[in-house]
Amino acid sequence: MTFILPAPARGAELNPNGAAPENELQAEMRHIVEGLYGPPMRQLPGLDIGRAYRGAFDESRYGGDMVDVFHYGDGCTSLAVVDISGHGIRAATNAALAKYALRAYASRGLDARDSVRALNRLCIETSAFEGDEEFFATLFFAIIHSDRTTMQYVSAGHEAACVVGPQRTQMLAATGPIIGLMDHDAAFDHGVVRLTAGNILAAVTDGFSEARNANLEFLGAEALVDVVVRHRAFGAERQAEALTRRAYEYASERLHDDVAALVVKVAS
Repeated sequence: MTFILPAPARGAELNPNGAAPENELQAEMRHIVEGLYGPPMRQLPGLDIGRAYRGAFDESRYGGDMVDVFHYGDGCTSLAVVDISGHGIRAATNAALAKYALRAYASRGLDARDSVRALNRLCIETSAFEGDEEFFATLFFAIIHSDRTTMQYVSAGHEAACVVGPQRTQMLAATGPIIGLMDHDAAFDHGVVRLTAGNILAAVTDGFSEARNANLEFLGAEALVDVVVRHRAFGAERQAEALTRRAYEYASERLHDDVAALVVKVAS
């Protein structure tokens, strides 16, 4: 999800840090993005949670792919990493739709698969009813059960997610198409991962895997595991920051897309 903001006018006075002062529209858009991204992450029972974001290299943009964590009901925790198509106010509206619809479905007792199926149907029917442009998104959505031993997940066209454990690493492949593409519930399946203390879940938006170096070579989803393993001794927040930094440095500090990362460590 990228928000396109007007570039500062020529001759605009710069702040002491070298950045142009925000105009009213820029400030409003920043508050929208910050509201969608949510407040600083709170630590939850048995889970160390970190997230990070790095925007594409373009001074006229302010944006971010959506990452959401929601603790609800009898102690379950839902996790969402969403990459919304489009930009501007429409993308912001769709991001809010996805965030709060998934929270509502999960808090009413739907599992991860049925929550994503319901979101897909909602997005298609909303676009048809409002006669607006189509809504598309890649999505990783998971629910960690209250005992923190089981995670059910759905990956809707989202390839860059993994669980790194003390003994083995598991890449979480896509279990369905992107959101908004097919109005067919059976297209979305789910996976189940057994969790133990020390497991690390990591998921990033495609700005990570599609970061390109000087030779136009993609970083790739496999680099996700390398970064997590190298930083596994650190807390989740530092690991998430290491993921976004890896993409930024690989692309020689010129990202072509925003990168958002979510890391969840299962504690003893």
